[in-house]
Amino acid sequence: MLQLKSIKKDYKTASSTVQALKGVDLRFRRNEFVSILGPSGCGKTTLLNIIGGLDHYTSGDLVICGVSTKDYKDRDWDVYRNHRIGFVFQSYNLIPHQTVLGNVEVALTIAGISKEERKARAIEALEKVGLGNEINKKPNQLSGGQMQRVAIARALVNNPEILLADEPTGALDTVTSVQIMDLIREIAGERLVIMVTHNPELAEEYSTRIVRLQDGLVISDSNPYEGEETFEEVVEEPILTKKEERALKRAERKKREKASMSFKTSLGLSARNLLMKKGRTAVTSIAGSIGIISVCLVLALSNGFNGYILKTEEDMLSSSPVKITKTAMNMDALMNGLNNSKKMPDLDELDNQVYVNSFLTSIAKGMTVENDISEAYINYIESMDKSYYEEIQYDYGTQLMDNLFVDAEYKNQPCQMSVTYLKAAYTTQLKAEGKEYADLAQYVSLLGDIIHRMPGTSGGFDRDGFGEYVKSQYDVIATSEGHDGFPKNANEAVLVIGKNNDLTDLTLAQLGIMNQEEFLSVFEDIQSGESSEDDYQTIDFNRIIDREFTLYYNDALYTRNTEPTPQNNYAFNYVGMKPNTDKEKSVSVKVTAILRLKEELTYGCLGDGLNITEQLVNDYIQVNKNSEIAKFIRENPTQVAAPTLLAYVDRMSTVATLKTEEALAALGASDEIRGISFYTQSFDTKQNMLKYLDAWNDMCNRGATYNGVVLSEENEVTYTDAVGLMMGMVESMLNAITVVLVAFTAISLVVSSVMIGIITYVSVVERVKEIGVLRSLGARKKDIKNLFNAETFIIGLASGVFGVAVTYLLSLGINALLGSLTGITTLAALPITSAVIMIIISFTLTLISGLIPAKAAANKDPVVALRTE
Repeated sequence: MLQLKSIKKDYKTASSTVQALKGVDLRFRRNEFVSILGPSGCGKTTLLNIIGGLDHYTSGDLVICGVSTKDYKDRDWDVYRNHRIGFVFQSYNLIPHQTVLGNVEVALTIAGISKEERKARAIEALEKVGLGNEINKKPNQLSGGQMQRVAIARALVNNPEILLADEPTGALDTVTSVQIMDLIREIAGERLVIMVTHNPELAEEYSTRIVRLQDGLVISDSNPYEGEETFEEVVEEPILTKKEERALKRAERKKREKASMSFKTSLGLSARNLLMKKGRTAVTSIAGSIGIISVCLVLALSNGFNGYILKTEEDMLSSSPVKITKTAMNMDALMNGLNNSKKMPDLDELDNQVYVNSFLTSIAKGMTVENDISEAYINYIESMDKSYYEEIQYDYGTQLMDNLFVDAEYKNQPCQMSVTYLKAAYTTQLKAEGKEYADLAQYVSLLGDIIHRMPGTSGGFDRDGFGEYVKSQYDVIATSEGHDGFPKNANEAVLVIGKNNDLTDLTLAQLGIMNQEEFLSVFEDIQSGESSEDDYQTIDFNRIIDREFTLYYNDALYTRNTEPTPQNNYAFNYVGMKPNTDKEKSVSVKVTAILRLKEELTYGCLGDGLNITEQLVNDYIQVNKNSEIAKFIRENPTQVAAPTLLAYVDRMSTVATLKTEEALAALGASDEIRGISFYTQSFDTKQNMLKYLDAWNDMCNRGATYNGVVLSEENEVTYTDAVGLMMGMVESMLNAITVVLVAFTAISLVVSSVMIGIITYVSVVERVKEIGVLRSLGARKKDIKNLFNAETFIIGLASGVFGVAVTYLLSLGINALLGSLTGITTLAALPITSAVIMIIISFTLTLISGLIPAKAAANKDPVVALRTE
C-alpha cells in the first residue's frame, strides 16, 4: 500500500547542501508494525515526515496504493495527512487550551465531520485508549502516559490507514512505555504502523519488521516486502457528452475527501486560546478600544449637536416659516459680492494711486430679485400635496396698527386711539421720564409688531380640523365664558403670552391693557428706589378676556383735505384719535382667549401679543378696496400720498412715499398677494415642500407649459428659508469640525491596529507548536491563516463592543454635566448605525493588521513548527 522509490532529501544551508536521505527504497504491507532504527542524524525522522506528507522529497517518488505523489498539490497532501495518516509524537503535541475531547475532535473538525458525529467518534476513540472518564480535562491535568494516550486517540479517530509514531515512549517511564507499546501493537493488527525509535529492545519485542538506517540509506530490513508492485487498474473510459461529463465531475467533487476547517471552528479555537490568556486579552481589547472610544465620542457629540440643531430648526419652523415675497434677497449674489473675486489691476499700473474696490456695487448688482407671484404660480401652490405643509398663509402687505383702535387714556383723559398713536404717545412719555429712558426710546420701534395673524384661519370656521395647527402648539389658559378658546368667528382674537405668563409693559400699554398710571408707576418706583428685583406687577386675566378693539375701515379714518395749507398739503387727513364712530365703517374685535406655548416647545407659529384671524383681514381688504383714499390713489398714481396730520408717525410718513401698489397694500386696499408663508411641522415634510417649490423653477428653466402658460426664467420664484440657511451654516461648520476631530482621533485607531498586529505576531510565536500539530492533522495553510484572522477578529470585535459600550456610558455623564450647564440633556448621542459601523471598522482594521502575522503563521514549515518548544 506504500512504496518509496529512490527517495532523496536535500537540505540547503548557507554554504552547502546536506543530504538527509540518499535514495531510500522501501515497500510496506497494509498491516504490519515496522520499527525504524538508527543513530541520531541518520534520517529516521526525515523519512517519517516524508511518509506522513509533512516534508517533501527532493527526488524519487512516494507511491500510495499504486498512485504516484509526484503531482500532488498542497491540498492533496492536506487530505492525505487528514484521512490516511495518524501521527503520534514523543512530546505528545497536545493543544493546551483544548480539552482532551477537543484535542481528539480537531482531526475530525478539519475533515468536515458534523459536530454530533465527531463528538461520538472522539469519545469512542478515547474509550479505546482508556480515557473515557477524562474527556473534559485539560492536557496539563493529565500524566505523561495519559497525554500520549490522548495523542494516540487523536491519531486514530479518523481511522487512518497508516499510524506514524516518532519516539512514542521517549518521554515515558518504563511501566508506562510498556502500556503504550502494548496499545500500539494492538493497533498494528488493523493497519500499518511505522515507528521511529532509539530503543532496539522495544523494537525487537513489539515490531514485526525492523528497518535500520545509516547515513541516509537503508542498511538492513528484517522482513522486506517481496510481492509484485501494484498500480491502479487502467480502464478505458467511455466517451461522454459535455453534460454527462459535467455531471460526473460534480459527483466526484461531492465524493472527494476534503480537509478544511470552517471559520466558525477557527473562531472557537482562537476564543479558547484567548480565554486562557484572559488578562492579556482584556488589556489588548481595552487598549484597542481607545481609538474607538475617541472617534465614537466625537461622533456622539457631533450627532447630538446635529440632532439639537435639527430639533431647533424643527421648533423654529413655526416661528420662521419658508417665505416668498415680492422682493427677495438673492443669497448667491450676496455671497458672491462678499467674496468679491473680480480681476484686480496690476500693482505696476496703480503706481501711487489707491484702487477703489467697489464693494457696494458688487453686492448691489443682482442682490435682490423680483418674484413673479402670478396666478399660475398660486394655482401651482394650491396643487401642492397637503402632506407637505400644515398651513399656507398669504400676505397682502396690509398694516393694521393705524386702523386698530383701543380704549385708552391720553393726558389722563379716557379716549379711543389707534395702536400706532398709542405707541407714539408712550414713546414720547418714555422720553419725558428721564435721560436714561430717552436714550432707550429710540429702540422701542425694534420690539416688533404686536398684531399678528393666525395661520389657518381663513374662512371655514366650522370645517373639520380648523385651527388644529395652532392648537397643537398652544395651551388655552383662559377663555370667554362658554368659549373653547379658539376663534369661532372672523372678529374674534386671542392674546398670546410668554411661557412664564409674561408680556412686556410696552406691549400691554400699546394694547391699552396697562393704563397710563400703571405704565408710569414703573418708572416712578425705579427712580424713587422703591423697586427691587423681587417686586413685580401683574394684570388679571379678567382685564384681558372679552376686551374689545375696533378695526376701522379707511373711510372712517381718512377724510378728504378740502382746505390744504402749506403745513398740511396732503390730499387726505388721518384721524388718529376720536374717529368717526359709524358702526358701518368699523368692526369690533374681541379677545376670547389667552394662549401660551406648550411646555415642550420653544417656538410657535404665533407672535406674542394680539393675534387676529386671516378672515378678518380678508374682509377688511374687500371693504377698503372701495374706500375713497384707495380710489384716489388708483386714479392719481403720480400723486400717491397717504396724508397724515401725524407726520412723525413712522408708518404713515413712510406710506406717503410708497408706489401705488405698495401704498394700496399698506392701506389694506389691495388683495394682490405680496407674500406667501409655508408652515411645516417637521424637517422631512419641509424638504418635500422645498423640492416641490424647486420643481417650479426647474419648469421655468426648461420653458415648460403649466396650465396653458408658457414659463420662462422670468417666472422663477426665489423663496427665503432663513432658518434653513442659518442652521445649514452652523451644521456645515460642525461637520467640518467633526471631520477634523475624527481624522485626528483616527490616528489612535491606526496605533491600536499596529499594536494588535504586533500582539497577533506574538501569539503566532507562542503557538508555533499548535500550528505544526494542526498541519500534521491535515489543516491547510488557509486554515492556519483563518485561525489567526479569527483571533484578530475576536479582539477587534471585543474592542469595538467595549469601546461603544464605554462611549454610551460616558455619554450619560457628558449629558448630565452639559444638562446641568445648558439644560440640554441630549448633546452626546451615538446613533445605533454609527455604533455598528464603528464595531465593523474595529474588527476590519484588526483583521487587516493581523494579515501579515496570519500569513507568516500559514507559511510556517510544519516540520520546523513541531520541533519548536
